[in-house]
Amino acid sequence: MIFPKGQVLYENLNTSFTNFGELLLDLRANNFTGYAQVSFWEYEGILFTDSGNIVNAVEESGGKRMTGQEAVTSITRKVQEKDGTVSVYGLSAEMVTMLASVVRSEVVHKDLSTDFTSLEQLIAKLQSEGHTGYVEVAMKDDKGAGVIFLQDGDAIESILSTNGDAISGAQVLPRIIETASTLGAAFNVYRAAVEEAFGESAEIMAGFELPQLLEVWQEIIATAESTVNGLSSEGHFLNTFKDALIERAEDYPFLDPFAAEFEYKGGEIAFRGETVKNFSQGLGECLSATISKLAAEAPDAGLAGMVRGELAAVKERHAEAIEKFALEATMPDFLT
Repeated sequence: MIFPKGQVLYENLNTSFTNFGELLLDLRANNFTGYAQVSFWEYEGILFTDSGNIVNAVEESGGKRMTGQEAVTSITRKVQEKDGTVSVYGLSAEMVTMLASVVRSEVVHKDLSTDFTSLEQLIAKLQSEGHTGYVEVAMKDDKGAGVIFLQDGDAIESILSTNGDAISGAQVLPRIIETASTLGAAFNVYRAAVEEAFGESAEIMAGFELPQLLEVWQEIIATAESTVNGLSSEGHFLNTFKDALIERAEDYPFLDPFAAEFEYKGGEIAFRGETVKNFSQGLGECLSATISKLAAEAPDAGLAGMVRGELAAVKERHAEAIEKFALEATMPDFLT
């Protein structure tokens, strides 16, 4: 995929002489919004940042595309190799959000051609439908390529590359349409998988800010435990919670007690895993199942309502983190 370059911060830094980790720290310290591009022969890796935080990534190599935390990990390993380049471009927050969403897309129309379809009419149709995604345009005889990005039907960015030169901007759209009409072109239409991209973003931020994520989850679980212990025997909550972890270990391997990656004991969380993939989703399901099961055992105690009330105070204290890590979605019955 072709990406708009925006404002050039750094361009073509050699990976042999660039400390990429320090570069990312500097971008974070300066609340940078844009993307860092890592390039090798037949390899491209992009890290999108919003206010210094990595919100998504895409890696394209050997005809395959990878996104999310796996892409972040792979790119940060690849950049340690020699003879690659690193470039950093500043973009608007709106554009970063758009690009971070469209890298996770599904094809809607493939291999359409100006021989049978008008690109202008297709764009007009996508605009009327409020389409969010992008259109990939390949001119005949390899005479150029274009990308048109749409958000809720608005063409917010367009890029046209011809003869090794690229121009971008919303005003480029008419030129892409004209060039495609004159030369002939084939094009593909993609719809952004916005929810999946949002989930990837929350997961990536959780990985980089694991201590804060663990702190919030620790207080959420400890609050539920203390509430239950006030109505039940000591240890009943913990045993039920452990059972829930084991029951869901197949879907969330880090919960497997034999893996020894996750442990909750004495009101504290210990996590020794290498990835936080589905971390919050797994814990949310387990804690919700635990509370629901204990509430069913004593239907007249109003346990679910009491836990919900106690967690409201936790939610207020950690409102910013709960929103950032999208924790409400992991326990909709107790955190919303």
